[in-house]
Amino acid sequence: MKKFSIISMVSILLAVSGIGISFSHAQPEAQSKTDSRAAMLAQISALQQVPDRAGSLVYEGTVFGLNRTGTEPLFKYERRVARTASGHAASHMTSDPSGAVIIVESAEASSDYALQRFDAVNLQTGQAGSVTVSNNGRRLDYHLDDNGRVSTASEDISVPAVSGPQLFGFILKNWDVLKAGNKVPVRMIVLKDLTTYGFDIRFEKQDLGKTMFSVTPSSFFVRMAISPMHLTFDTQRKSVLHYEGRVPPMEMIADKLKDLDARVEYKSNEFAYR
Repeated sequence: MKKFSIISMVSILLAVSGIGISFSHAQPEAQSKTDSRAAMLAQISALQQVPDRAGSLVYEGTVFGLNRTGTEPLFKYERRVARTASGHAASHMTSDPSGAVIIVESAEASSDYALQRFDAVNLQTGQAGSVTVSNNGRRLDYHLDDNGRVSTASEDISVPAVSGPQLFGFILKNWDVLKAGNKVPVRMIVLKDLTTYGFDIRFEKQDLGKTMFSVTPSSFFVRMAISPMHLTFDTQRKSVLHYEGRVPPMEMIADKLKDLDARVEYKSNEFAYR
């Protein structure tokens, strides 16, 4: 299937969806690209040295290339969760084969997994930023540092926003609704594009103690670039077992970073997901 840059479709998708969004761009002033990367390295180094700062270890995920025969993992990541006054903060820390942390994504959410804030630091792309969510969940404010170039944007949405560290929990919260045959529409945050994209979550099947869900782009245009994601949970424990789809780390191919569709196998460190 032919793939093309999502960012090249932003104007088309916004027109189709009717979402209100505004952008502003500012060239770096005092902070140089070197300063920006140094700040990212400091943030990641602090977590790598003392990972418990991000909370208790919930699970470890091993990332393999999708539909590949090789057994060597491309990346590994761990989920850590800490309690907050209004819910919890979950961090996903991705490491390369050497064990060096290269990406940290964190989400603050309420006890029922309503997103409140999303933060990301990515050494692969040289990007760091945040998304804050309004109290009613319908307004997003973006801040992105892309190798020293700072951009901001705001977006109005009409359905819940989700991010990687909060997505599985959001599905668990809507387990019964999905099992009843209802689809749950969401807006998936893509920080590098300073926007969200529409996805539909659906129940697929339940068999042999496992429950499967899919997360599919709601737009035909986005489906041309991103394949549906598939998640498998342990039915009794409500813990995640398996994932197939797009992942945050990218793969170096012919000296260029390429988006990675992967298979992720999970090892739980706690009885149930959180």
